[in-house]
Amino acid sequence: MRMPLRHGPPPATPIRTAEHLLPSVPAGVGEARALVRADLTAWGHDDMIDDCLVIVSELVTNAVVHGGSAYALRLEDHGGRLYGEVFDPGDGMPRPRTPAPGTPSGRGLQIVAAIADDWGVRAADGGKVVWFSVTHPASAGVTALHRRPATPRRGPSCGRARCAPTLPRTAPPGRPATVTDGSGTTP
Repeated sequence: MRMPLRHGPPPATPIRTAEHLLPSVPAGVGEARALVRADLTAWGHDDMIDDCLVIVSELVTNAVVHGGSAYALRLEDHGGRLYGEVFDPGDGMPRPRTPAPGTPSGRGLQIVAAIADDWGVRAADGGKVVWFSVTHPASAGVTALHRRPATPRRGPSCGRARCAPTLPRTAPPGRPATVTDGSGTTP
């Protein structure tokens, strides 16, 4: 079974690609993390593992909770940049929320926005794709913990300069994008 992951040409030809089709069960989140760790280790991107594990954990958890019976995880190594996406057949488009204090869930996309250099969501045949990109710290010329810009992104703050959630982009870098507010309208 092959799930659709792309619409149109990729942003650039990747050096390496890994694709995984996983069942939508809670244990699949840990399996996805193990696969990401193995792929990034094999590609020599040890310094990107922690950030990517958190991002993938959040996106895969959303796919397991809201997405249907299976999901697909794709990673692409573009040299200085890692691109990843999670496809699931679920209805609806994810968007950042601002949960009440003490609410145990609802912060995943805020976390993704705080860690990823860019992220977004787009409709796909039979579901949706949530994608992210992370710049390799060596390509950025700084350490992984300090590579993010100090200017806050659009949205309510969560205490860190870059932690405020962004509105998801509908296309990855290199493709025309429309930023939506999650309701299908353009702000």
